[in-house]
Parts: sequence; structure tokens; C-alpha cells
Amino acid sequence: MLVDTHIHLIGSDRKKFPLNRFPHPGDEWIDSSPDVLEYLTMMEETGVSKALLIQPHAAYQTDNRYICSVSSKHSEVVSIAIVNPTDPDGQKSLRQLVKNNVRGLRLFSIPTPAESWIGSPETSWLWHEAQKQGLVISVCVLPSEIQEIGRCAEKYPDQMIVVDHCGFAPIHDVTNLATQHLLALSQFPNIILKVTTLVIDDWIKHTDSVSSLFPVLAGSFGSERLVWGSDFAQTKNRTYKSLVDLGLTAMESLGSSSEAPMASNAQRLWGLDRS
Repeated sequence: MLVDTHIHLIGSDRKKFPLNRFPHPGDEWIDSSPDVLEYLTMMEETGVSKALLIQPHAAYQTDNRYICSVSSKHSEVVSIAIVNPTDPDGQKSLRQLVKNNVRGLRLFSIPTPAESWIGSPETSWLWHEAQKQGLVISVCVLPSEIQEIGRCAEKYPDQMIVVDHCGFAPIHDVTNLATQHLLALSQFPNIILKVTTLVIDDWIKHTDSVSSLFPVLAGSFGSERLVWGSDFAQTKNRTYKSLVDLGLTAMESLGSSSEAPMASNAQRLWGLDRS
């Protein structure tokens, strides 16, 4: 069994699910993204049993209707929504999302800085409501904001937090401050690292090795606090099978522990046995 914790898809029905684009570098993939039916076939062909559909901010911003439509109809896919933490109606919206097989929230540092997720009294409701609803919070931050994740973990110790793309830290450079801050997050037991294709590609680019990445991360977090995600379909002009194979190859270095980041950790974290 394999679980892909990071995919993005765009609905083919643009009338029912109109785009509300937010400018991001490299967002050309939006115009060629497959829809969910095509992706389900890819899952079957590659042995991926479950997938987490991450709300594509570049395409829909905080309009989660498409991902909710997918996860409410297809048990193989659960959704991670993006909400505006300063939305006065956010609490009501969040409760509605849970009814559509949404298992988590993604806090995005664009356009609001990460600091606003923590210090502002106006956003504390989101953390408390997420915990009440059993939702995992994923954070997508810039390297300069990684320390803010630790402050979140300390303030909300019972809330599970996933660091998307390992915070974009240059993990190959252990002297880099962002990398040091990332590895220091291992002191918080409620923090999980998500290792995506982007992270693996960057490691290979600087080390010429695919097998040495996961031992470095597992050395700090243990294999039980790592999850894998393909980042399909943002990975331009690459087949889904090639992304899955890359993840499996990178994970082989963990030996008997390699199954955990590719499946069981995600199952446990997002309660995937419930769907």
C-alpha cells in the first residue's frame, strides 16, 4: 500500500468550478492538469491506495468547492482545505468542510505572513477548532518563517502539524540557518515533515544521490515522523509513475522502516482507514 500525501488537481468543468487565480511562479501546470478521473487511473496503475488532494491556492485560493466535490465522491481521495484565518465566517465554513471528507487545513504564508497565524487573537479560533474537529494542520512557509512553526507547536502542543516541502529549507547544507531551524523542530513531537518531489529533486541536484536524504531527516525526526508526497501535477512534464518510483527509490535507504513514510504514517495521521 502507498499513500501520496500531496497532489494538486484542477477540475475540468470550469463553469461549475471557475478558476480564481492567484499569481504564483510556475503556475502553468493549471492549464494542463488532469481531472480526478484521470488521476484515479494513475493511482491504480502505480499501486497508490490513498491520496491527499491539497487545495491549489494558485488556482482557487480559498474556494474549496472542487476538492470537496472530489473527496465527497471518491473514497480514495481525502482533501486538505485552505481557509482564511482572518475570515469572520471561517468557523462556520470549517465545520462545513469536515462534512466533505476534509481531513486537514493548509496554512499558506502567501499572502499573509506566518506570524499572523500565531500571535493574532483573531486566528486562535482556527487552531482550537481544528483540534476539536480532529484536523491536521499543514503549513507552507518560506525558509525564513520556519521558526514560527516551532512557536505554533509550542503554543498548541496537542495539534498535529505537517511542514509542507520541509519548509523549502536547503537540507543539503547543514550550515544553513533555515536547515538548522528545520531540524530543530524535531524537539516538538507534534511536528511531521512532508518530503515531496521538490525536496528530493533539490537534494539530488546538490548531492548526486537519491539514497542519502531520508537517513538525514530520519536521524532527527525518526522514520515515524516523515511522510511522502509526489506534488503531482505541479511536477511539469513528468509521469505520475516516475514520481512514485522516485519516492520509493529515495525511501529504500530506510530499509525495514521505509514503509512508514510511504503509507502507515499518513494512514495514522489523517485517519485514512475511516474512508
